[in-house]
Amino acid sequence: MTQSSWYIHLNEESSPKYSNRRPMNKRNQSINPFVKEDATTRTISWKPWIEVVLFALFASWILVGMNSDYFFTVQERSLFLANQIFFDEMMATPGGLLHWAGSYLTQFFYYPTLGASLLILIWLATYGVTIKAFRLNHTWSHLALIPITALLCSTIDLGYWLYQIKIPGYWFSESLAMLIVISGIWLGRTLRGTWGYIWLGVWIAGGYPILGWYALLGGILMAIIYIMESEKSGSQRFIPLIYVVTLVGIVPLLWYYHYNQNRLEDAWICGFPQFEVKDCTSWITLAPFFVMVAGCLILPFVLVLQNVIKGRMQTIIIRTIVITGCALVTWIANFSDYNYHAEMRMYRYAEEGKWQKILQEARECKDTPTRQMVILKNIALMNLGQMGNQMFQYDNGGKLLHTRDNLTTNLVHTAAPMLYYQHGMLNYCIRWCIENGVEYGFTVNDLKLLARCSLLGGEFNAAKKYINLLKLTTFHRKEAEKLEELYNRPENIYQSEEFKVVRELHRYVAENLDSDNGLCEMYLIHYCSNMTNNVSPLVQEVTLNYALISRNIQLFWPKFFKYAELHNGEEMPIHYQEAAYLYGNLEKSVNISQMPFDHKIIERYKKFNEMVQAYMRQGMTDKEVAEAVKPAFGNTFWWFYFFCNDVKTY
Repeated sequence: MTQSSWYIHLNEESSPKYSNRRPMNKRNQSINPFVKEDATTRTISWKPWIEVVLFALFASWILVGMNSDYFFTVQERSLFLANQIFFDEMMATPGGLLHWAGSYLTQFFYYPTLGASLLILIWLATYGVTIKAFRLNHTWSHLALIPITALLCSTIDLGYWLYQIKIPGYWFSESLAMLIVISGIWLGRTLRGTWGYIWLGVWIAGGYPILGWYALLGGILMAIIYIMESEKSGSQRFIPLIYVVTLVGIVPLLWYYHYNQNRLEDAWICGFPQFEVKDCTSWITLAPFFVMVAGCLILPFVLVLQNVIKGRMQTIIIRTIVITGCALVTWIANFSDYNYHAEMRMYRYAEEGKWQKILQEARECKDTPTRQMVILKNIALMNLGQMGNQMFQYDNGGKLLHTRDNLTTNLVHTAAPMLYYQHGMLNYCIRWCIENGVEYGFTVNDLKLLARCSLLGGEFNAAKKYINLLKLTTFHRKEAEKLEELYNRPENIYQSEEFKVVRELHRYVAENLDSDNGLCEMYLIHYCSNMTNNVSPLVQEVTLNYALISRNIQLFWPKFFKYAELHNGEEMPIHYQEAAYLYGNLEKSVNISQMPFDHKIIERYKKFNEMVQAYMRQGMTDKEVAEAVKPAFGNTFWWFYFFCNDVKTY
């Protein structure tokens, strides 16, 4: 044995690897799947697959268990068309191919579990590639959770930005971009010298039109890695960074002259998510992307952390903090407002004609409903012919939408086209579908409403256009074919049960289109309560109900008498009797003494009046009286008339 081999042998024997070796005959230790044991050492070994399983289960619970109705709405408020025109429109801006692919995958939220599964698979792939690209060992693998947790948060924290977002395929495009960026870093890390510089040039110059700003981010990360692993000293270590910074400065400027839809000042941030509308920029919604970028910038320095933080307990504490923090931040980011999700469910039921489902949702409401929920409830009762008996059996209050920033969202953004359609006001439905489509991009929901309005309005050429566009989607072809049958046989439109109420209302609604000033509910109340119809029992009852909602006594009486005339011999609905008895006692302008009121209503009104007067004598405020009386009389028109005052429309 040579002198050098003796030195190596002695050095190995004195190393910690050999000094900590256990006797081979110690076999009395229990086996732990989280403990890695070999011939030389026994240490705690956290397996990355544990993180993968935990993240997948947690993400599935958040996405599917808590947000299925949200993701179904996402695909309804998005659009992908399998034609060249749509592709060319997407490719008109940097990152267009990414948005095109994201728009395609967003369609799969038609089945929320399927869409969520695809999204989780992309995140898990990103996690695995991140470990490879940044060479994270099992001790620091948890840092790879930060970028994908940020992406998870970005999909569930939008709130009402969902209705005003202008980023095609947002829910998939950002996640796809990160997977591509990390994969590019993984490949680039295997290259050195001239090939490394060539790859950086190709990545930034060729990736910019595909990825937009993500290509610049990937180039910067690769440059940092090259610096960290460079064997050169002094200023020569920073040559890759100087090279990348030069490319980042020049490439977007050169590509700017290729695209004609971008501003020069936006050339370096094309593809970066922006949440801006008039008078509102949401930094809260952008927070996940800042966290994602920060997390990626930390990863190249993990080797430094490994040299600084070596203690087992320290790494366990850091891992616990990171994993717990990711779960906590995700829980906070999730937009779990009850009314937000209830609105989506009720809207879907209205589109599908499931009126009893809407009423069930209204009965089970755990919060003061929004005005959209109240209107959809009234539409359901209108279709079931139960407004006169049940309209005030539900909470008819109204609260403003829950938001986390200063975003202003109106009914015209969320549901006005559907609400106008259900009232037979087709021109208003078309108007807001097109106006929102021009501003925020057309959606599947817009195309379906436009096709129905065109068929009912006799605009068959327009209907054919919208039907053909629907047929280019992946999951709405059957509905398009159903509408196409009506197009081919127009006589079925006037026999279809689906269009019965809308068709009847449309016959008597004026075709003129004036301004609603963006206040859908106020316009519906004003128009419908002032409309006069002596022919159609349905339309006449709708006007009567809106007269009740408006609490206008002068509008009520003529409509009440006309209802009695059109329904001669039928039992008068409860709420109409309640209103007539109240108004008759309030103003004495109409003699109600000979009206055949149900004696139960008369007795109940007396009890209501006595209870209110008793509480008032006790010095209670109107709000306190309202709460005290509500359990017994909250389902009457009387309670609505006197106490339902704090109604927030939007």
